[in-house]
Amino acid sequence: MSLQQFAFYTFAVYFVAYTIARLDGPFDVMVWVRGKFDPSQRTWIGRGLNCPICLSFWIGAVIGLLIGATWLEWLAVCGVIIPINKWVMR
Repeated sequence: MSLQQFAFYTFAVYFVAYTIARLDGPFDVMVWVRGKFDPSQRTWIGRGLNCPICLSFWIGAVIGLLIGATWLEWLAVCGVIIPINKWVMR
């Protein structure tokens, strides 16, 4: 995987994870999804749907399988997303 592909993979995963965890989405679709699974956030699924880092782990796995990334590239993307999220959330 080239550096450009790695950067694209990383930002694509982060965009999807951030959209699900933090944004309302068109017609409040993401609010509905988060509310349907666990509105009070008492389970790990409810808490995970509100965490871009947690979501990026699973979304990165799915996208990685689709594009044929190795498990090491998948873990590297998950690791790079942590400082990106800290920078965005400051």
